[in-house]
Amino acid sequence: MNQNFNQLQIRFPRLGCWLFLFIAVWAIGLSGLIKSLVALVAFLVLAPALAFLGLQFWVKRNLVEGNCPVCEQSLTGVKSLKIPCPNCGTEVVATADGFDRVATDGVIDVQVVDVQSSSAADASDSATVIDVEVQRLPEAEG
Repeated sequence: MNQNFNQLQIRFPRLGCWLFLFIAVWAIGLSGLIKSLVALVAFLVLAPALAFLGLQFWVKRNLVEGNCPVCEQSLTGVKSLKIPCPNCGTEVVATADGFDRVATDGVIDVQVVDVQSSSAADASDSATVIDVEVQRLPEAEG
C-alpha cells in the first residue's frame, strides 16, 4: 500500500510560472511589478548606450597619435603601452606627448644635429661650438 502512495503524483505542467506570477503580483502589487519591468527594460536599453559613451571617453583620453622618434613613421597607440615601430622595429612607448624610444639601463640617447655654416668667414674661425642636448630616457621594465 505504501508503494502505491509513492507512485501517485499529480503533475500540473506550466503551473509553476503562473503560480510565481500570482505570488509576485500579490506580494509586490501590480503597479510595483509594472514599475520593475519598466526599470528592467530601461536598463537594457540604456546600458549599451552608456557603455558606448564610456568607451568613447576612455579612447579619447588614452589613444595617442604621433611619430616614431627614430624613423618618423606615423604611429597610433594606447598610453603606457610598448609597441614596436612597424617601419624600423624600434620599441617605443606611448606617452601623453607622443612616442618615446625605450632604452635599457645604462643607455644614453643622443640626438645628433648637423649644423652647416652660412658663410666662409664662419668656417675660418678656430673655435667651434657644438651644442649637445642629452635626455635620459625612461628605464625599461623587466
